[in-house]
Amino acid sequence: MDESLPSPSLILHVWPGQWGLPSFDPLCLAAVLYLQIAIPGKFSLKECSNPDASPSGQLPFLVHDQHVSTSFESIVKYVSGLRESDYEKYEHANLDITLNATQRSKRVAWFAHAESHLADLVYHNIYANVDNWSNVTLPALAAIFPVPQKYYVPRRMRDSYFPRLEASGLWKSVVEEEKPTEKPFPRDVRPAEKKKLSNDASLSLAFDKEKTLTRARAELDIYAELIGDQPYTFGQRVSSLDVLIAAHVLLLIYPLFPDTLLKDLLIQSYPSLVALSRRVHAVAFESGNPDIMLAPAASSLWALLPSWPGRQKPAPKDSNAPEDIHYTHMRWGFVGLAVGSLLAYLVLVGRQYTVTWQVAGAEGEVEEEEETLEETTA
Repeated sequence: MDESLPSPSLILHVWPGQWGLPSFDPLCLAAVLYLQIAIPGKFSLKECSNPDASPSGQLPFLVHDQHVSTSFESIVKYVSGLRESDYEKYEHANLDITLNATQRSKRVAWFAHAESHLADLVYHNIYANVDNWSNVTLPALAAIFPVPQKYYVPRRMRDSYFPRLEASGLWKSVVEEEKPTEKPFPRDVRPAEKKKLSNDASLSLAFDKEKTLTRARAELDIYAELIGDQPYTFGQRVSSLDVLIAAHVLLLIYPLFPDTLLKDLLIQSYPSLVALSRRVHAVAFESGNPDIMLAPAASSLWALLPSWPGRQKPAPKDSNAPEDIHYTHMRWGFVGLAVGSLLAYLVLVGRQYTVTWQVAGAEGEVEEEEETLEETTA
């Protein structure tokens, strides 16, 4: 990624990159792939580890002058419309220009299906799988957060996916493994009972893996049938749906996870999906496109301070709105309270040291007078 060139006005905010990919989140990765194919060299990437910076509270989001797009689908729609407003600059911005009305309707339905079903497989592999989480995901996420956030934010992120994956049946085994249970001491368990307990754990793990494979096959079969023998879902040209599918598959085959259950399944049983994903990745990064430019990252300390005239904001807002004025006053009040408390503390500490020095000086003068009086008397 090139940081030497000036950043364009079109800025894409995404979760940071990991495992050789521009982002570890499937929707963020899809947005990066789409922009890199549609408008290479005409956008900059800003890695963000705070989703609260987005108006929707989620990443990715796109900022272009006074416009903000807060989802992958809205980003695709906005970037596709740039072709009409500035044909010379964004000539190939619309990857779906050749689709007919029926194909566009199908694309919308497949968007929703991929963001729910394929994403469940990705999030299961990243967050719910104990081996993958402990050995790869947790260290990777901890590296992108400063102290002390690195000690609790990754686990909070993982917990946020638990209700979704539990509802889809892809987190039951993890919950059972992490529940604290009372185990007998080794000397109190007979050899036959030890063997039985070991077999039960292995059987449960094997059952959970088979359940995951069954669910994965059911989802991947649909996409393999959609692609068929074509290079892309709608023919010979890459579309936004291909980008979205590729982003999910890439996050299943690129990371070096210790548990390669889903990766092996894709490579052995679904070569068409793997080939599609690698093809999209090659079009984005290996077809002579310029490197992605990184937008300058703001220090996290400045994010704590209220805005002032001339300060660049991540998204345009109505500064005259009552709620904005209220929160601006609250932020200034917080800053004033913190500065006032610090000054009051310094004043109190200074007075304490002054009194101590005065007392010590007075005691020293009394001792000197007593010594002088004793010498005179002697």
